[in-house]
Amino acid sequence: MVIIPIGAGLIFNRVLSGKAKWLDDAMPIVSMAGIGVIIVIITAAGRDSLLDIGGILIVLVFIHNVMGYNLGFWISKWLGLSERDARTVALEVGMQNGGLASGLAKEMGKLATIGLAPAVFGPLMNITGSVLASYWHRKPIKE
Repeated sequence: MVIIPIGAGLIFNRVLSGKAKWLDDAMPIVSMAGIGVIIVIITAAGRDSLLDIGGILIVLVFIHNVMGYNLGFWISKWLGLSERDARTVALEVGMQNGGLASGLAKEMGKLATIGLAPAVFGPLMNITGSVLASYWHRKPIKE
């Protein structure tokens, strides 16, 4: 699920490096459109469940996401990592990809229920991650 897209990307990059500028410009748009379509499919499949538990699901996903940032940062600091490294770990822990969870939910035939959490988590982690990165960008590390 992960190796084939990465391998294909490496091969395309190696073969077409610098030869297909339009492809470099188009791929982020294709990626965003693909993610959007997947989220729409999951949301449509889980419409009834989302109407029942949508509010609490958003709150729980937000708490999970923020706890990931906090635990990643503070445990890193506790273990003696530098501020820069602790920030990096915080973003890595807090911004876990929900794509694999969506794929697993689809394979299990539970896209309408289990697939909702990663569908909500994806956009929410992008918002919270961007806000945190912007905050840290305005607050430079004292070397």
